[in-house]
Parts: sequence; structure tokens; C-alpha cells
Amino acid sequence: MTSNSRRTYMTRDAIASRLFHTEAPSDLFNHPSMVSAMKSCILVKKVGRSLGFPCRTISTAQLLVHRVHIFQPSASFSKYSSSDLGAACLLVAAKMEETIKKLRDILTHSYLLFTKSEDSEFEPQSVPTSVTDKMRASVLSAEQFILDAIGFDFRTTHPHLLYTKLAKMSGVSNQIALSGWLILSDTFFTTLPIQYPAVVMAAGSLALAWNLELEPKGTSRFVIRALASHSSDSRHTSPHRSHNGRDSRSSRNPYNAGRNGSAGTSRKLPRKRPMQSLDMAINWWTDFGVATEDMQGFVRQIVDFYLLFFNSAMAPPEYMERHKMGLPSKEMSQRINQWRMNLVPLFSTK
Repeated sequence: MTSNSRRTYMTRDAIASRLFHTEAPSDLFNHPSMVSAMKSCILVKKVGRSLGFPCRTISTAQLLVHRVHIFQPSASFSKYSSSDLGAACLLVAAKMEETIKKLRDILTHSYLLFTKSEDSEFEPQSVPTSVTDKMRASVLSAEQFILDAIGFDFRTTHPHLLYTKLAKMSGVSNQIALSGWLILSDTFFTTLPIQYPAVVMAAGSLALAWNLELEPKGTSRFVIRALASHSSDSRHTSPHRSHNGRDSRSSRNPYNAGRNGSAGTSRKLPRKRPMQSLDMAINWWTDFGVATEDMQGFVRQIVDFYLLFFNSAMAPPEYMERHKMGLPSKEMSQRINQWRMNLVPLFSTK
């Protein structure tokens, strides 16, 4: 097993250091490896939905995409195209999640989705064998590259199941639950699944979706502090994280057992308190071993991700090109931008 399997989770600074070979703050989304990763994630989601893969398989494939591009930042986009790497990650994820599809099905759907116009008929059977045979060789080669890059470490994370349980326990409206689900799904276009366990992602998505429905004065204190602190600190670091990507609070927080070691990465809800209600107005996540600092870091980064896309006049052309492909939801980007602007007067009183 290679040394690339050494960490289950890394801080944002550790990821930036690996990509840019520097400790200086950098925009991860501008790195060629991350641009390639986003393209692969778009393919994974489109092909995965077309083939009827469950969300856990699609999310696992997107997680593999980012792990490969972080562990092998140069080779990942220089040796293989985004489509080949995305198809290979989907193939590996399907095996990991035991939702196996034929390789030809993945290849034909991938080929049709990105070569045919939207008006043309979608007929996978019409794709010539010569086309899929040519794609097969490169995708199988990419599959071996992925396995080597991740060190055959098949640990993954499934925050969607946790999110569903938390949403039911909180008793939030369907609109809030759907908004949180969209936010959670969009996190897999970023490096957040590399940085945080499933319980942080599920709790952070639900808390952010709930705050979007509140009046500015009713916004949770941790959200105000997270967004206000970002105006003076762009490094997205937490004072409780060590520089090597491990969390120094692992001995105190139970969810960090899976964060640093070989334990499973799917955090289970406490058995002694089945389906009890959650009070969304307080720091309920601490009952599940989630630190408020991690919630702040998660919210700050996912909000920044959405804000990259909301304004076509300010965003770079490459961002808007990704926006046209559905990355991320334009409606959610505009909604979060307006919400954050309404919170600005509160930053001075944090």
C-alpha cells in the first residue's frame, strides 16, 4: 500500500500545500488539477444519474476524483482526460458500493452525454463497438491509476444517510430539508469531503439550510462568527487543527476516531437517544461530537464556493462556464449571496 492512503482527512491548508507546494493561501479552484477534478465530477454526476446510480455511488465517485487529483495532482490531468478519469472513478465507486453496472453502459452513456446534442435521441445501443473499445482501454488504464493513487484505500463517507436522519429529528420543513440536501450534494464538487467526516458535512448542510430561512437577526451565532472571521482571515484554518492535516482534538471528540485512524468514516447517531427532536436554535451538533469550529469552517467554505458563481460580471470566465454545466445550482448561489449581504451589518456585532 502506498503512502497516499496515510490520511483519511486533511485540512484545507494541507491540501493547498500539496497542490501548490507552498503554505501561502491559494485559491484551490484555480489549480489545474482542481479544474480537471470539477470536470470529472460533472461527468460523474451526469452519467451516474443517467444510469440510475444511487447518490452514495455518485458521491463516492466524486470523492475518488478529488482524492486522486490531490494525491497525484500532476499526473491526474496530464495522463488522462477528465472524461476517462470520471468514468473510471464511477466504475471503481460502483464496485465499492456494490451497485455494479457493465463497463459498456458507463462508456456509452458517457459518450452520448458529451458528444450528442440535447435534441438528438439518446440511444446507447447505437454507439459502435469500435468507439467503446477505444474508450475501454483508456478507462481501464485510468482505473488502475486510481487504485494506485489512493493506495487501495476504499474507505469512504456517506453523509446523505446521516443527513436524512438529522433532518427527520429536527422536524424542519420539506423546503429546508431539500435545500440542505442540495447543499450537501454540492459539497462533493469541492474538497470538503476530504476535510470533514460525514457527520460534520450532514450537520453543516442542515444548519446552513435552516439559517437561510431565518431573518438576519435570528441567524445562528456560529454562522455570524464564521462569515465575519473570513473577512479578516482567508486561510480557512481552525485553531484546533495541526498543520499536518490531523485534528489535535481527536482524544476529546469521539467522531475523530474515524478521522485519523482505521475506524469507519460513517458516524452513527447515538443509540441511546433514537430519533429524539433537535433544537435547531442551539448548538445541537455538539451532542454528536462535532466541534463548533468545524461547523464554522464547513459553512465558511461552502458559502465561498457558492459565491464564486453568483455574479457573472465578477466571476472569471472559467467559473461561469462551469456554472452553465450545473456547477453549482445558480439559484442557490444567488440565494446565498443575497443572504450573506443581509448579514453584513451583523458582522460588527459578532
